[in-house]
Amino acid sequence: MALITNLLLVAALSSPPSVQAERYHLQSNRWVNLHQRLLHEVQHGTPPPARLTESERPVWQAAAQTYRTLFAKRSLLANQELVDLNAALSATIGNELPTTIAPKVAEALRQAMPLYERVQWPDDDLANRFWIAVTAPMLESAAAELTAAHTKAYGMPFTKRVRVDVTAFAGQFGAYSVGNAEAVHVVVSSIDPANHGFGALEAMMHEAAHGVVDVTEGAIGADLTRAAKELQRKPPYNLWHALLFFTAGELTRQALARRGITDYQPVIYKGMFDRQFRGMQQPLETHWRAYLAGTKTREEAIRQILLEVTAER
Repeated sequence: MALITNLLLVAALSSPPSVQAERYHLQSNRWVNLHQRLLHEVQHGTPPPARLTESERPVWQAAAQTYRTLFAKRSLLANQELVDLNAALSATIGNELPTTIAPKVAEALRQAMPLYERVQWPDDDLANRFWIAVTAPMLESAAAELTAAHTKAYGMPFTKRVRVDVTAFAGQFGAYSVGNAEAVHVVVSSIDPANHGFGALEAMMHEAAHGVVDVTEGAIGADLTRAAKELQRKPPYNLWHALLFFTAGELTRQALARRGITDYQPVIYKGMFDRQFRGMQQPLETHWRAYLAGTKTREEAIRQILLEVTAER
């Protein structure tokens, strides 16, 4: 066991910080990691790095306070400044920050970076590179097949390019994405258990799908909007997301089964049907699975799901 552990560590340390796998570009970027860590601290209460010295702590706290003032209540998905900032940092390789970044933010990042590099970045980078080393081969093997399956399921071409920043922290739920059918920018946590092992493959398909699936338009959203109008039913606000979760999970499960992994459990089955997707399990398993299997049309499945999840109970 010790030998296996050592070999895995060597593989992670020697793996490159940036890898292209099918349409996915995965990277471990220190600027994005620092940015996401500061965001998580001010938005979700994550403590600062434990190994900061007494003299370093005020410097880190000052950077965090800047983030708290500017970003504590802003959405990583909806706030354009945060979207643009994350994209700019993702493209930054050296020590110089882009001039497009607001001066106060740039100064906070410059002040915090030497501390981060000393006390936390080596650990974060190791976890990130290990996650990439595990995930990239799965994408090389299965992403093209899964892309074709998603294209068929959604009735439109899948997202063309996916930029993936692997970080310790990635918003409230361990992963998020912004973009469209041309390109999606994903941030995914390397330390969140939901993204570990084969779950990483599902996470990559799920996040990329956000480029083509939307609330009221695109794949799923347009179908639900049309069916809701015809049936005069109001869909639950998150039904579109349940369908996205189920699709990515089911298609990933099938792809893994073809590769000998017969016990994979999609993430939606890890408590989601008891929480945010309560009452949706049977309709999805009955009608959407039938659609994915080719025994029911998408329109039939959507209409029946909508009728059942909005039925009086």
